[in-house]
Amino acid sequence: MDTSSTDKVDQQLKELADKHGFLRPDRGDLDNPPAPWREGKPDYRKADLLYFKGKTMNHKPGSLELIVENLVKKWEMEGSHLPDYMTWTTINKEKYRVQANGQKVFSGKESSTIGYYNWLLSTASKELYDSEQHTFESSHSVFPGAFPDGFAWEVLQVFSGPPKVAFSWRHWSNFSGEYKGRVGEGQLVEMHGFAIATVDEQLLIGQLEVYYKPDEFLKAMEGKIPISDVSSGKEILGTGCPIHREK
Repeated sequence: MDTSSTDKVDQQLKELADKHGFLRPDRGDLDNPPAPWREGKPDYRKADLLYFKGKTMNHKPGSLELIVENLVKKWEMEGSHLPDYMTWTTINKEKYRVQANGQKVFSGKESSTIGYYNWLLSTASKELYDSEQHTFESSHSVFPGAFPDGFAWEVLQVFSGPPKVAFSWRHWSNFSGEYKGRVGEGQLVEMHGFAIATVDEQLLIGQLEVYYKPDEFLKAMEGKIPISDVSSGKEILGTGCPIHREK
């Protein structure tokens, strides 16, 4: 973003935070990373603005929901921008493993090497996304072009506390870019799912199991099913009078 765009985003973030009591996601101190960045310091301002504008929940400070949400957001940041998983601060390095939809279990080394797109989409139909044909780098070039404003994520509900944290989640953006030659018109695109994070006393992730239906999202992106089939969230800011759904 250029300076004028950055200033505009910063202003919008401040206005929404002041007016509605929204909290910016806590991904740690990005100015002091535990290791060198993969490709420079990440900038989450546009993603945070999308999160503010589109989220359906507004969890209270200190709530388990907000703690889990920030933990996952920081974990995602580290997985995307710190190449060596042994430098991540969100995981139990000796135990860390991940799994999508009850299928293959990926070790910490393998999952960090291929990237979270590839292990999360490893159960998708190969004609829609073949994770075996993608590297970390190529997988991270597939979706940003479709979602130039980022892809926001929120915790919906937490069903159990540590050590086995079970929670539902929502992932969304506006399809305003291009995906496989198909140009979006700003339509809302969503994914919903469930996850179980096994954590230790320091809330470090030892195992993460994620459950969702990747094919529905991918079919909608390709125009094989209506995008409205994967759009059901009701944003807090969708009406003139925001209703804060707090947990």
